[in-house]
Amino acid sequence: MKKFNFTLQKMREYKKQILEGEKGYLMSLYSEYNQLEQRYDDLNTEMRDVCMAASEDMKKGISVREIQVYEIKKSSIRREQTQLRIQMNVMESSIEKQRRIVVRMSQEVSGLDKLEEKQRAEYNYLVNKENEQVIEEFLSFKMSRGSDDFYDTGEM
Repeated sequence: MKKFNFTLQKMREYKKQILEGEKGYLMSLYSEYNQLEQRYDDLNTEMRDVCMAASEDMKKGISVREIQVYEIKKSSIRREQTQLRIQMNVMESSIEKQRRIVVRMSQEVSGLDKLEEKQRAEYNYLVNKENEQVIEEFLSFKMSRGSDDFYDTGEM
């Protein structure tokens, strides 16, 4: 019997390559999201520092102009945080969409893997059947030949 050959091997390899690319893209989205999140956290720290500095300066006594400068800084930080939050929401949506694509592709590859396992099991079953048949034929031949030898007395 000829060697086992999974007929959809090339398709599975192609889908695996696509899956790896999709996973890579998903990882880049996560990385970008993490950078946005880190910047958002940095802005929280910056806001806390500005608030503390403004509070300290106000205790010492500062001009209205200096208070306005602190308010402008806080307003700028809040605006950037709002923009980052919007970007993070968009990224979350993109990540979820890409995650669904990766799951679907994984299921397709997994389905092809299961199909190969099923075909391989069927192939192995047929190989075993063929081997049994060969053994049976061999034994049958040996037995029939052996019985001929048994009756052959050498006299003619």
